[in-house]
Amino acid sequence: MQATDVKQGADTQEELPERFSLVAGGAFHTLLGRLGLLESDMLPSRGAALGLALIAFSIPAVFTVAQTLLEERYSGWDYFQDATVYARYLIAIFVMVFTERLADTRIVLMTQHFRDAQLLNARGRAQFSAAVTRADLQASSYRAELVIVFVAFAWSMTTTQYAAVISSESWEGVVSAGGATVLSWAGEASAFTSDTLFLFLVLRWFWRFYIWAALLKKTASLGLQIMPLHPDRCGGLGFLSIFPGIFSGLVIALSCVVAASFHKVLPELGGSEQIFWLAVATWLILVMAIFLGPLLAFVRPLYVAREAALLDYGRMAHKLHLEFHQKWVSGEAGDEELLGSVDPSSVSDLNASVQVVNEMRTFPIDRSALILLLGCAGAPLIVAAGLQMPVADLIKLILGVLF
Repeated sequence: MQATDVKQGADTQEELPERFSLVAGGAFHTLLGRLGLLESDMLPSRGAALGLALIAFSIPAVFTVAQTLLEERYSGWDYFQDATVYARYLIAIFVMVFTERLADTRIVLMTQHFRDAQLLNARGRAQFSAAVTRADLQASSYRAELVIVFVAFAWSMTTTQYAAVISSESWEGVVSAGGATVLSWAGEASAFTSDTLFLFLVLRWFWRFYIWAALLKKTASLGLQIMPLHPDRCGGLGFLSIFPGIFSGLVIALSCVVAASFHKVLPELGGSEQIFWLAVATWLILVMAIFLGPLLAFVRPLYVAREAALLDYGRMAHKLHLEFHQKWVSGEAGDEELLGSVDPSSVSDLNASVQVVNEMRTFPIDRSALILLLGCAGAPLIVAAGLQMPVADLIKLILGVLF
């Protein structure tokens, strides 16, 4: 949502937008608002998520039933047995809309933390505020959403044709004797409505992801005030572990679609364990690379800060240990005492500080964030595999990989 109460004059670039959001705003949210599907905070209600999912599923279903009853040569009952239909229209659309509120909350918290925790110097804060304002305008761009709609529609028409060609005969359409693809009523309807809506939501989430990743990259190049002794072991940037959770809804939605597709083709591949684990590993690596990649921008500043801290605190520790040795072991008191007192407690405190610096991470992600991301990406695939092979065999496979 575009900022409304930003100070004028010299202070304009020093204040964050009053209501920065990558989620609220834009043509689609305006449409939802006119339909009464937004709550007071300008975010979609639960009813909006459920309603859009049911509409996306129902439109092709109605045309499938109608054509099946009216045309003897067409039978589209496989629509109701197609796992990818439920994954795309019911689960994915619902999750992508439903999780917008969670994503918005986390984005707001992270943006405010950069300012409130004084992670940036004065010049950096001004540049950060300007970057946030630009990101706010990009996220609310009507032009961007118009382009996304066009791409989604073109992609939908192409993939629907392709699906009909692969299956030769399905609810989406058939391939005639002459090789031409003839879409069914449901195929035409899904291409114009349900698939377009699904792809629009996916592409719009990736547009948000691009904007947020660009904002993080810009922030990493500003005057970060990294504190090597920060208890988060990440110089004060440990809160960036929240980042993957912003897009957990998108990951779950895509993983469900991938899992449904895998469930559809696995019997044709003989239920091979090797193919299963290759598919799981490939998907997990892809998800990790995409959704953790933007945090690589902070590796260099964290590495530089850690390296400098190792030298500074190492130098301080060596001086203190030298004075401690001279006073307590050699019996020689120095002219000055570092930290005011060369006693065991001072040495212990400094040793603890050096240990914190040694344990400082240069990649701002923790184990819980990794588990969340891997769970969102992998759980649907495990469920799909469980539907194809005995549960006991699946458990043995998982335990074999883990242990």
